[in-house]
Amino acid sequence: MNFLPDPPSLSARAGAGSELAFEEGVRGLARQEGRLDGLRARAGILLSAAAIATSFLGTRALEGHDPSGWTWVAIGCFVALAVAALALLWPRRDWSFSASPGRIIGLYLERDDPWELPALHRELALHLNAAYEANRSHLDDLIWAFRTACLFLVLEVLAWVVNRAVVT
Repeated sequence: MNFLPDPPSLSARAGAGSELAFEEGVRGLARQEGRLDGLRARAGILLSAAAIATSFLGTRALEGHDPSGWTWVAIGCFVALAVAALALLWPRRDWSFSASPGRIIGLYLERDDPWELPALHRELALHLNAAYEANRSHLDDLIWAFRTACLFLVLEVLAWVVNRAVVT
């Protein structure tokens, strides 16, 4: 059963505009996917840097001393950083970076009155825009998680340095 409305009739100029909108939608989603991949790569590097800092500075801070308050602050910052970084690295299913070819064929092409290419470009451009907006909200959240993780790395290193200065 087909639940889609009849395909709209578009002029040649509107058809060219629909194709342009479709291409921009594809390009926008590709950029978002690239930003997500880059953000995840940086989050992994940040987590590695924090682990190295904790290992190196934490070992030095605890040599011959009981943990001080600054030690616990540094450890707390590391844990908070790890949680923020893992929020970035955790796989999610709610991203949308492309349209399903099977759905396009089934909904728009294999029907009694298949959609013309300009109308199909318009419809897909609207779907790509909706995916872009949904992804943008998720990406904005992850950008804040990354910023938070960066801040916790700075605070962690500062706490280790202050600990080292206070304890020795």
